[in-house]
Amino acid sequence: MSSAVSHRVTHAHAHHPPAGARAAGIVLAITALLAVVTVAFALPATRSAPHDVPIGAAGPQSAGGRIADVLEQKAPGAFDVTFYPGEEALRDAIRRGDVYGGIALPGSPGDQPAMLIATQAGPAVAQVLTQLGTEISRQTGMPLTTEDLAPPTARDPRGVGLAASALPLTLAGILPAIALLLALRREVWIRYAAAVVFSGLAGITTAALLRFTLGAIDHNFWAVAAALSLGVAAAVLSVLGLGSLFGRAGLGAGAALALLVGNPLSGLASAPEMLPAGWGQFGQLLPQGATATLLRSAAAFGGAGATTAITVLTCWIVFGTALVAAAAVRARAVPAQ
Repeated sequence: MSSAVSHRVTHAHAHHPPAGARAAGIVLAITALLAVVTVAFALPATRSAPHDVPIGAAGPQSAGGRIADVLEQKAPGAFDVTFYPGEEALRDAIRRGDVYGGIALPGSPGDQPAMLIATQAGPAVAQVLTQLGTEISRQTGMPLTTEDLAPPTARDPRGVGLAASALPLTLAGILPAIALLLALRREVWIRYAAAVVFSGLAGITTAALLRFTLGAIDHNFWAVAAALSLGVAAAVLSVLGLGSLFGRAGLGAGAALALLVGNPLSGLASAPEMLPAGWGQFGQLLPQGATATLLRSAAAFGGAGATTAITVLTCWIVFGTALVAAAAVRARAVPAQ
């Protein structure tokens, strides 16, 4: 008996690498993971610069053309200038979210030129445009006033409150999916219903924190809550669906996509056009990027210019629901077999 037990123990140890090798493997794996996380979060920030930022110019076409030439000389590829027939048309374009801001040039002698910005549409872009207005004024000798069409709130004068919600919103799409999958291993549709309810509660709670605690929004509370609820639903249902159908591998892939790709490329901390070329646009196709756009639109412009973001989030919700449904069908089929 003792020889048989000894043989089994020896056989088990033969299939496991030495403890030192396992420890070294763990250390190397965690080091590699930290390197990936560092690159994912730091690279977009360190490479942040304007790339085809849409701005407008209103006034005489010749004057606007000269401004466009100056911009191209000073910052090649930084701005994509659209010309508008007048200042009101430019203001409407900013409020619709077509452009981040622009220069309203005088149409007749005596008119005052102005740089129009919208801080809540993107504080980083607003800062760049303000600096640009100062530079143009210095070079041309033309006094240029700055007007903010979507100013930050009095309690959040730098407009950073919305940006601070980026990581919590990302975690809101990951942690509930993990908890529900661990706590309710077989109750597929109960997990799904709980995730939907959580999305609504998370949206309202986050909107309340932005409004009453952080002071990042003053208006459109329910529009902001609805935008956040839709964004959280898109994120949590997609991760839940991947975990339900593919198990730990799907859950890990969904969480990694959200945390290491979606969050850094969301553009909520700056703007999609401030990220490395191409990556900002890709980020807008993920739940985190679409949520960022929808949140700013709801907070500052009453939902204007949010059609694409709503479409993207709806597609992710449908995708997650389809995966959950497939997992439910498989769960019914296994006992039947």
